[in-house]
Amino acid sequence: MFEKKFILVLQITFLIIFPYAYAQSELDHQEIEVTLDGNIELDFQTTQSRVDYFTADLRIFPKDTYREDILEFKLKHKPGASVVMKNNIEYTWDDDSKIASFGYDAKVKTWNKIFQIHSDVPISSMVLMKEHIKYVDETELVDINNEIRGKAFEIAGDSTTLYDTVFRLAEWVRTNVKYDLNTLTEEATQKSSWVLENRFGVCDEITNLFISFLRSRNIPVRYVVGIAYSDAVPEGWAPHAWAEVYFQGYGWIPFDVTFGQYGWVDTGHVKLSDSVDAREPSVEYTWRAVKVGLKEKDLKLNTTILKKGDEIFPLVDIKLNPLWNEVKGGSFVPVEVAVKNLQNYHLSTLIFVSNAPGLLGDSTKAILLKPHEEKKLNWILTVPELNGDFIYKSDIEVKDSFGGTERKEIFIGDKFPIYSIDEAQKALNEGLNTTSYKLPEEEFITDISSSDVKSDGNKNANSKIGIFESLLIFLGNLF
Repeated sequence: MFEKKFILVLQITFLIIFPYAYAQSELDHQEIEVTLDGNIELDFQTTQSRVDYFTADLRIFPKDTYREDILEFKLKHKPGASVVMKNNIEYTWDDDSKIASFGYDAKVKTWNKIFQIHSDVPISSMVLMKEHIKYVDETELVDINNEIRGKAFEIAGDSTTLYDTVFRLAEWVRTNVKYDLNTLTEEATQKSSWVLENRFGVCDEITNLFISFLRSRNIPVRYVVGIAYSDAVPEGWAPHAWAEVYFQGYGWIPFDVTFGQYGWVDTGHVKLSDSVDAREPSVEYTWRAVKVGLKEKDLKLNTTILKKGDEIFPLVDIKLNPLWNEVKGGSFVPVEVAVKNLQNYHLSTLIFVSNAPGLLGDSTKAILLKPHEEKKLNWILTVPELNGDFIYKSDIEVKDSFGGTERKEIFIGDKFPIYSIDEAQKALNEGLNTTSYKLPEEEFITDISSSDVKSDGNKNANSKIGIFESLLIFLGNLF
C-alpha cells in the first residue's frame, strides 16, 4: 500500500520600504551635468526710464573640491554682459536691454571619497581659529537658547571626542525630527528653536538644528547648499542642504543628517555653496536706474547623470543572526547584526532591515565604528499569525549604506514554539541561540508555481509592511 504525504512550505517575502534609497552611495564616481538658467525682466515704467548698470551676483555653482572635479564649465549670458568670476560670478549689464538671462553649463565628476580620520580629535584639544569664529556664532535662523544648549549637552553625554560628539548629535536629529514638507516649512525656513519644539521640517530645518547643537558646543560648522539625488523624489534630483563640520587637522567634513551620511556624502551630492546659515541668497541683484523695476524669475537648475562609475568594494562586513529561526505565528524574533569596519579609519554607516515579516521600531540605525572595530545592533521582528497546517519560510535581509547585504531565513508553523516580546528581549540580553530548522533528508523539493498570497491564513499579516509574494513548494515523501 502506498501513502503519499504532502508538506506545504510557503515562502513569504515582506518588503520593508526603506525611506532613503540612495543607490549613489554604492558608486565610486559619477559624471553629472548641471545647468543653471536665471532670467530677469526689467520693468521700464516710462519712456524716460534708463539703466546705468545692472548686476546679478550668482553664488551657487560647482567648484573643485576633494570630492568634486569640474570637467567643463561654460558661462552663458544674454544679451552680452561683462563677467567677473571670483568666489561668486558677477554678471553686469550696462545697456537698456529689457530682458537679461544668465547662468552656466557644467560637467562635474563626483567621487565617493571619505576623509580618513584615523584617530578621533579630543574636544579639549581643539583650538578655535579666527576664521572659524563666525561658524560658532548664532544667527537668526541658527539660534541657540537654553533649551538647545541643554539638549545638546544631554545628547552628547560623556563623549569627549569630536567625531563621536558630532555623530551623537546628528543621529538624534535624524531620529527625532520628522521629515515633513509642511506649509510652514515650504513658505519659509524655520529657526532651530522652532524645529526643536515642533520636531518636524525639511532638510533646511533639520540642518539648522544640527548646526545649532554643534555651535552650542563651540564646534565650527557651516551650512551647505547643493543638489542631491534620491529615489524618494519623483524628479530624482532636487535642491538640498547639509552641513560641513571643521575637524582640526583635516578640514571641513560633510554631514548630511537628512540622508544619514555622517563624515561623507555620496556621489549623488553636488555642492554649490556654503555659508553661515540658510539666509544667504542664491543670487543678489544690484542696479542703478531711473524709473525701472525688477521682475525676478525663479532660477532653473537641471541635473542629468551622464555616466555612472563602478560599484565600490565593501567598506564594512555585516553578519545577520536571527536568534530563533523556527517559531509559531504571532511570535517575536530577536535579531543581532554584527557590523565590522574593514577600514583603518573611522566610518559611519546606516544599517537597515529591508526585508522582514514585521518589525518593532525604526528599520534603520546608524553606527560609528573606529578603525577595524566591530559592534552589534539588534532588532525585534514580529511574525504574523498564519493559520493552517503549513510551514512558512520568510527571508530576513539587512543592508548597509555602501551596498553590503546579508540574508537569512526563518520558518513559521504551528509545530514550533511561540515566543513573547519579553522572551525576545531576554534572548537579546543573554545572546541565546537555537538550532536551525532542517527539512528531513528523505523529502525532496519541486518548484511548482509563484503567485500572490491571498489565503485566509494571511489575513492577520500587517499590510503596511509591504508586498506578499509566494512560492509554493511541495515536499513529497512516498512510503
